[in-house]
Amino acid sequence: MDEQYERILVISSGPVGSAQPATSPAETDLTCRELVNAGKEVILLTSDPNIFRSADPRIHYLITPLTADFVSQVIRRERPDAILPSAGGQIALNIMREIDKSGLLEQLHVRVLGSTIEAIEKSENGEQFRAFLRDTNIPTPESTYVDDASAALNCADKIGYPVLMRRGQSRSIARTRGELSNVIAASIGGGRILIERAIHRFKAVQFVMMRDSAGTCVLLGTIESLDPVGVNAANTTVVTPAQTITDRDRTALRSAGKQVMDALGILGCATLSFAIDPRSSDWYMLKLKLGLSWTSSLIARATAYPVAGVNTAVALGGHLDQIRIGAHKQMVAAIEPGVDAIVARFPQFPRQLQTGAKLGPQLLAGGSIMTAGRTLEATLMQGIYTLGHDDSHVLSTELREWDEDEITGHVIKANALRLPALWLALTRGFTVRELSELSQINPLFIAAISKIITCLDELALDHSAEKLRQAKNYGIADATLASIWQVSEDEVRQTRQDEDILPTYKTLDAMGLIEPDTPTYYASYGATGESERGNLPSVIVIEPNAAAPWLNSAHESISSAMLAAIKDSGCTPILLGSTPRPLVYPGVKHYLLGASNEHILDVIDLEQPLGVITQTAGREGSRIAHMLKRRDITVLGSVPSKHGANRVAPKLRDALAELSTDGWALTYSGDIAGDPDSTHLAVDAIADGQDVAVLGVINSLEQNESRAGKVLAVTPPRKGAAKMTEKAVATAVKLTQTLGLVGFVHLDLVVRDQRMAVTFIGPSASATVPFLAKTVRKDVVAVACAVLLGQKLADLGIPSGQLAQAPGVHVLLPVLRSGLTAPGSSVPTIVQTGLVMGSDMTLGKALIKAFAAAHQPLSAHGTVLLEEGSNADAELAPRLANLGFQIVGMERAERLNGVQLIVSDKPDIDFRRRATAHMVPLINTVSADAILQVFEARAFSMMQLSALER
Repeated sequence: MDEQYERILVISSGPVGSAQPATSPAETDLTCRELVNAGKEVILLTSDPNIFRSADPRIHYLITPLTADFVSQVIRRERPDAILPSAGGQIALNIMREIDKSGLLEQLHVRVLGSTIEAIEKSENGEQFRAFLRDTNIPTPESTYVDDASAALNCADKIGYPVLMRRGQSRSIARTRGELSNVIAASIGGGRILIERAIHRFKAVQFVMMRDSAGTCVLLGTIESLDPVGVNAANTTVVTPAQTITDRDRTALRSAGKQVMDALGILGCATLSFAIDPRSSDWYMLKLKLGLSWTSSLIARATAYPVAGVNTAVALGGHLDQIRIGAHKQMVAAIEPGVDAIVARFPQFPRQLQTGAKLGPQLLAGGSIMTAGRTLEATLMQGIYTLGHDDSHVLSTELREWDEDEITGHVIKANALRLPALWLALTRGFTVRELSELSQINPLFIAAISKIITCLDELALDHSAEKLRQAKNYGIADATLASIWQVSEDEVRQTRQDEDILPTYKTLDAMGLIEPDTPTYYASYGATGESERGNLPSVIVIEPNAAAPWLNSAHESISSAMLAAIKDSGCTPILLGSTPRPLVYPGVKHYLLGASNEHILDVIDLEQPLGVITQTAGREGSRIAHMLKRRDITVLGSVPSKHGANRVAPKLRDALAELSTDGWALTYSGDIAGDPDSTHLAVDAIADGQDVAVLGVINSLEQNESRAGKVLAVTPPRKGAAKMTEKAVATAVKLTQTLGLVGFVHLDLVVRDQRMAVTFIGPSASATVPFLAKTVRKDVVAVACAVLLGQKLADLGIPSGQLAQAPGVHVLLPVLRSGLTAPGSSVPTIVQTGLVMGSDMTLGKALIKAFAAAHQPLSAHGTVLLEEGSNADAELAPRLANLGFQIVGMERAERLNGVQLIVSDKPDIDFRRRATAHMVPLINTVSADAILQVFEARAFSMMQLSALER
């Protein structure tokens, strides 16, 4: 391995892009650990508040926007010996391309580890990659890049419709000249236009491969999409290993992949996308993505092959036949791992996108879950439950009421509800062949769903143990069986136990060839299992599965850190959830299961834990905690009140009266909550039933909004809010003590003048905890773990009150992008895909960094749209004009082309949607004032010379 490079800069993943999801913080963490194990010092750049933070002094964390300008500043200041971009996905690779063109790397003698800049350029530049494939005689669809709409239309006429159009952030399939003209006119981001023959009925498969500097190239796994080419692979259900490709196809595509990686000199991991004609042996290569991505994460979980670690070792110069992998380093990385289960990844869509609107090449899914099983039926069934939202009936009441036209419409076009639509169609008499022709989905997958439905139909009449065992092997939940048999779920559970029909848990371990550091278990109903209760006491952590994927990212960060703290306490940490991200900490046991009552109770029966932590499970945590308490199972930490405010408010009356001093008036759910001139605060804390450690106070920077994590917010609260912050901290301490809460605590407060209303208080780990954890010096999750396991804050040397804060101002910004267009609207919906943070010594600088991190840079010049007749207009117009901004009014609100900034205090939802679609930053007067102070401080005077006296 390379010994001459001691200080290595790692570029983490940025916010979710328009074409592919970002890599997870886990890949970055695993990369840093591999570098440290190799004796390197690591400088990690990130803007993700959910990034894991290690106490290892050899890893230095910098919160910075992931843009070429900011990364260049870090390189000049930190002077790393080398840079490793392959852990950060497409964003990191694009940054390296831009920095290399500036000459900075050559000037400072900084080397790029892994694939060369030339290889990165050829693979990431679509025009160059297509030319390379043609020169290498690799089949690829006919395509041309053009400069304007007229040339695009002429090109499409020659190629023939349908065509795929890509420009800037926009990707669409056009079936006619008129459609193409419309999608080009509506495209966002500008730049050259790609017109490519659309092969939208072809089978979509991806090969994940690894290559070293000696030319050894191994196939790590194959992935097949249920939907055909034309749907972004992250928008559809995918299965590994690929189920319907022939050995001949696999050999041909593997050979083509090796040929391309050899020709480009790829070092490390890459994902190659192919299209296979289901009616012939024809195939095309579509693209190659360097480095780590969601595909490599899926293969890492399905095979136990440590993709991130091997990718790093190869970048450092290691050879695959010398790199040792597995818990006891018993295998070499040159192995091509197999999979003895069927593993699937199901996309997650926010509720507003589950409308049946058509999915295409544009990325719209914000997250995913992972399932695994011995049979295709079991693997698909687990995912269908998460999409149908009703374990008792598989599909929700709303879906079950669809008529034939609605069913057919959802089957024909790729959409977020396509799998439930196929299920419903089969129950209404459609055949597998008909549905395959309508949907262009391979009949193998539809036949698997048909088998499950047939089994359910038979269960209505056949209650035998044999039929029950078949149902469980198909992944059918106890809740569904209870509904069919008209008994309780507990009765079904008891029947299973009486008949000895119990889950056995198998390991995802490359058919036993790789012993994983962090074993992942899936449920089967075979004779023997591979998971056994250990000698150490264990603690189960329930992972979330919220409808909003950005919430999952935050709670996954908390639960991951909690697992490490549990291990450090001397217990065995057990994770129960369906996360597809790699597991970071060795010694963790992961049960790859949805957090249903059935799965949780089955794992508890096997593991007999000290207790279960549900506070990290998001909104599901409360339901799970109450279910466990009813069964006298130990829940670690307080459980939210079942009756919400009605139960909590009376307990707090005296405490609120006690806090109403020095002119303050405190209430619970007061009437100022809806006041647009009020200030919204969020407080996170850790309590042991007596003392309360406040992590911080977050101040919303938007009017009439309270949900920190969904709005632009700052900690500590903005200048002039010291007394309000002190009162918020005192209130959090007093009310938490009054309720005797243990574990994480979250409060929402609304303040106007000296009136403060508590709108929420409850025991849960909020999505803002990872953000606040970056602004204090304590390892707050480790503190919370100690408290949940019975220690007192006083024993840890932590008094009640606010924890010591790190210096600076820290801004939390939601990352938004356009989703599907709702029926009856011409403006796309807004989807929150994540969070970024910006940190600096002033609010203005922190805001500038946060918007840069979200890839919405705040320009110091250009055109600004300013609401006429508003406070923003009166206060800011002269200052903007003095800085050289061109000011326009609401006449530009319909078409925002050419607008660099919007300042508006009360924008309506359609205006917000247009701003999001055009990626124009939208801020209010408060934020604009702070930002302008920065611009004004660095602006130079433009005074004319004094006039000559006559």
